[in-house]
Amino acid sequence: MRILGPDGRPISTGPPVSEEVRGFVERSRVIAAQGDLGTALQQLVMAFQSDVTSDLLVDATIELLAQIARANGATESEELQLFLNIRERREDPNAYFEIGSRFVQVQQPFIAQPFLAKARELLGDTVNQMSQQVDVDYSQVLMDLGRYEEAIEAFHGLNERYGGLPIWLVLEMAECYALLRQVDEAEAVYEIAPPESAEQFDGMEQVREEVGDLLARVRDYADREGELGLRPWHYVQTRGILVETNPDENVPGERFVFFQPSEEDVAYIVGTVAAMLEQREYAPSRLLWLGDSAEPLARLLAHWWEVDDAEVRPYQPGDNTDDEEPLALLCMAHSYDLQDEDIFQELAIARSSLITFTLDLRWTERQPLTPDIAGFMTQVCNLPWEDRVQMNEDQTVTPIQETRNAREIADSMAGQFPTGDECDRFAADLLAEYGNCTDLIVDHRDGTLIRRPLATHSPVKSPRLGF
Repeated sequence: MRILGPDGRPISTGPPVSEEVRGFVERSRVIAAQGDLGTALQQLVMAFQSDVTSDLLVDATIELLAQIARANGATESEELQLFLNIRERREDPNAYFEIGSRFVQVQQPFIAQPFLAKARELLGDTVNQMSQQVDVDYSQVLMDLGRYEEAIEAFHGLNERYGGLPIWLVLEMAECYALLRQVDEAEAVYEIAPPESAEQFDGMEQVREEVGDLLARVRDYADREGELGLRPWHYVQTRGILVETNPDENVPGERFVFFQPSEEDVAYIVGTVAAMLEQREYAPSRLLWLGDSAEPLARLLAHWWEVDDAEVRPYQPGDNTDDEEPLALLCMAHSYDLQDEDIFQELAIARSSLITFTLDLRWTERQPLTPDIAGFMTQVCNLPWEDRVQMNEDQTVTPIQETRNAREIADSMAGQFPTGDECDRFAADLLAEYGNCTDLIVDHRDGTLIRRPLATHSPVKSPRLGF
């Protein structure tokens, strides 16, 4: 039970709160009052990076999670209970580990890291089963955040404290060395996990193959970055083309963070993609879409080529074949729109009948597959036809809901295409930029390539988070 002061409010038991954290909490409460609970929660996520224990932040998080639960027609949620545990067990490392582990499971390492760090701090020099679980999760989170040197140190610490590493951690350690271009060390660790060992664990054969593929690429490009002109996103977009990068010199990695492109931005991307395909003699005669937000994109491309309505439709199983006629372009609004396992297995094989295009490619999480063409890479993206919010100068939030149908949206954007000559010039420049990356950018229509999952790591050193 919380102890109340003379004013009837709980007496603070947590550490002092910084002005930065107070600012995040205040903005979160303003945004939540406007009804945008998701954006409000993002503000608290940023506060977690420097504070996971103060009464102000814990209480604000509990209040917001309770609001979210009620909005979903429930009285509680797993996340809400986890934060209630922190409030009641402020010095219990397991309370922080439970939250950190939860966010590791849902592939949110940025959120998980500060909670796992707090659990490790509270455990101190304790060595037991729980401390091992915390250390394992923490080492993997460091790797997922691109902090490879720290991850390797953590892996060595695990080996020394607990007497060995399971095969999946051995492979992750090899991957970290490879991403740091320490090829000899990477190969030495890789050999500790031979094929016969990988065969004994479900899924490990594929993991070992992916790490081997990374090792081969690191060897290929060692000391050749200057010669090839590689940029931070060239490796991440393995066997694919990225149309647009962030021109802001202050954003590491040339990637977009929180991005809301305009209709004009989308028209530029689509016009460039269309011109590029024409220059490669790959103009499609069929436009397909996959995902709830992708239809306007397919219909916009259909505008460019004046494709008949009958050839503009959702993707269907069997559309990816070895028959080159008709050639189809599959449009996805976001790389994570690919959720169906059967469709994923079908699209993973690059065949002659289909080219994949994703307007938004999320680079902070491992995506199902690398598209042949991507518009831009973001951490969070809202497209012009998706529900979104507008942050006003007075810190209030205005929700924006789309009322047009897919045809009307496409008609609007079609009027904002650059001229044909401009698109041709943009496309020619783009193809020339990729011309020296001959092993990275391989013509997928040879019928043999596998569209591998999009790796979140790159051996061309670049921070993953653009804050």
